[in-house]
Amino acid sequence: AIDDAMQFAFFHWGVHAWAVYGIVALVFAYFSFHRGYAGLVSATLVPLLGEKRMNGPLGGTIDVLAIIATVTGVAATLGFGALQINEGLNYLFKVPSNFGMQVIIVIIATFLFTWSAWSGIDKGIKTLSNINMILAFIVLIVLFAVGPTLFTLNNFTNSLGNYIYNFFGMSLR
Repeated sequence: AIDDAMQFAFFHWGVHAWAVYGIVALVFAYFSFHRGYAGLVSATLVPLLGEKRMNGPLGGTIDVLAIIATVTGVAATLGFGALQINEGLNYLFKVPSNFGMQVIIVIIATFLFTWSAWSGIDKGIKTLSNINMILAFIVLIVLFAVGPTLFTLNNFTNSLGNYIYNFFGMSLR
């Protein structure tokens, strides 16, 4: 069961997901850098609907809908993440698990995200990325030092092998 679970984790968070993200990024990059349009969803629809329509109310409506969809997706993820962080803090440090604590976690996360975006790639996003990488390596080292190292490595290689072996079958389901 563990191998199957990890195989599907690779499937959902691996090549398939990043291929979709990459296609979207290529579309935005093409229209932004090659065609000189703004980095808006409506700009990617100019060849289909025309520049006049995309610079008018229809383009604005498409951009507003894209913003609403993005905010809704981020809000749901942030809410579920706050619940998980709160339960983890409760388990490790006996921090109360309640709505007030979850609101505090959401406020802290929102502040960090806002600061990161506001301060730009060179400062905010780079700083958070570096902190994230350092913490990830610390967790990796601790897990290998005190965890079931052979089990983890065996499980990883078996699951990755199963994912590669079943790549096309899983892709076409």
